[in-house]
Amino acid sequence: MVREEPQLGHGALLSTVGTWSEGVAAAAREAVQLLAAGYQRVPALVLAVSALLLLPAVAILSFAVQAAARRRTRQAASRSAQLRAAAAEASDEVLPSAASPLWAHQAWLTPQEGDAGTLPLAGQTIRIGRHQDNDIRLPDTSVHRYHAVIEQTADEEFVITDVSGTDGNGVRVNGERLARAQLADGDIIELGRTRLKFESVPV
Repeated sequence: MVREEPQLGHGALLSTVGTWSEGVAAAAREAVQLLAAGYQRVPALVLAVSALLLLPAVAILSFAVQAAARRRTRQAASRSAQLRAAAAEASDEVLPSAASPLWAHQAWLTPQEGDAGTLPLAGQTIRIGRHQDNDIRLPDTSVHRYHAVIEQTADEEFVITDVSGTDGNGVRVNGERLARAQLADGDIIELGRTRLKFESVPV
C-alpha cells in the first residue's frame, strides 16, 4: 500500500517561504553585526578576511574579461585573414603577373653619418621625421616631428616636399633650400643636421 505524503497548502507554503526568508535576513543581520563588532576589536583581521572573500570574485571577473578580449582578438584576426585572402585573390585577378614590379625604379636613402645602413623607399608616399609613426624615423632633435615627404609620381619621378612649416629647418637638396624638388640619383638631402644620400636605379 503506497502512503501518500501530506502536501502543503498554499498558505502553509507561503508561511514556510516567509519563515525561510526571515531566517536568511536574520542570519545576514547577525553576520553584519559580527563584522562590525570584529572590526571594532581587530580591524586589520576583518579587512583581511573581507579581502580574501572578495579575491575570488575579482579573479572570476578578471578571467571573464580576459576571455572576452581573447575571443574578440581571435575574431578580429580571423576577419583580417579573410580580408587579406580576398584582397590577394582580387589582386591576382587584376595583375597579369604578381612578380612584376609596381614601379620601374627602386630608390633608397643612405645616411651619411652612423651605421644605419640603407633606408628603402617602399611605397608611393614616404613620410620622414622624428615621430614614431613616420615611414622613416630620424632620431635627431634638429629633425621635425613631420619633416618631409617623398612621393613617386606617375612619371616615375621621386619628388621631396618640405612639410616642416615656415618656421622649420626646411629641406636642402645639394645645399639649396627648396620647398619641393625632384630628386636624382646621388642627390644629398639635408633635414636639420641629418644628411641623406638619395640613390635610385631602374628595376
